[in-house]
Amino acid sequence: MSKTWKYIWGSLLYTVLTVAAGAYFWFAQGLYRKGQTSQVCKSVKVTLLDSALNKFISKEEVVDIIDRFLGPSVNKNIDSLKLSQMEALLNHRSVIKESQAYVTRDGVLHLELRQRKPVVRIEAPNGGFYIDETAYIFPLIADHPSYVPVICGNIPEEFLFSENPKDSTALIDKMLQMGLFLQEHPFWNNQIEEVFINPEGDVELVPRVGEQRIILGDWDNLNEKFNKLLSFYQYIVPNVGWNKYSCVNLKYRGQIVCTKK
Repeated sequence: MSKTWKYIWGSLLYTVLTVAAGAYFWFAQGLYRKGQTSQVCKSVKVTLLDSALNKFISKEEVVDIIDRFLGPSVNKNIDSLKLSQMEALLNHRSVIKESQAYVTRDGVLHLELRQRKPVVRIEAPNGGFYIDETAYIFPLIADHPSYVPVICGNIPEEFLFSENPKDSTALIDKMLQMGLFLQEHPFWNNQIEEVFINPEGDVELVPRVGEQRIILGDWDNLNEKFNKLLSFYQYIVPNVGWNKYSCVNLKYRGQIVCTKK
């Protein structure tokens, strides 16, 4: 057989094998899709990825949300499950930061959620709410409190809101920075019971130990002001005791102004 015929037969054999392999994979994929289409959802598994930190929503509530708006998922054909709508429904809940819905080959619908992580709790005249690390505002959950620093007192009127959970103002950012500061400093997080805005608009700290009014003034220069407060605890209290001063004013740069009882 000449080299030309060998080349022709070799090319023909390669083409036939390629077409046969492509047909096989197309046929196998069609069977798999058909099997997926006829497969039904056998069960629903809800995973709260941060359940050890927050308990704002239960697994039963998650299933109830999906069932109420989209109907029960179990025994439905997998291809009829509206996964993107499930995620949208769950993400619409203010306590849920993100969610993911997917089905595994064993017919199990998985709903994975990550809840919002509150940094500070605000007690305003029109009710309480949380602020998370992204400055997102969401309401308190009565049955599932989160133990984070509390800010209360004379919250400015313009700060009050009704139906705007994504509102972000300069004051919210300042409150968030206070919450993050306390969160990052365990000593102060344990020592400061709440942050109070007095009628003059100054920020005050309510300590767990000691009865002094601790005035910060504005929300700025937190590191400097807390360092001065630490100096008060380390150098002044041991010499004069806890009861000599009724007020510790930290609002002036480079100074600690103490008022005697």
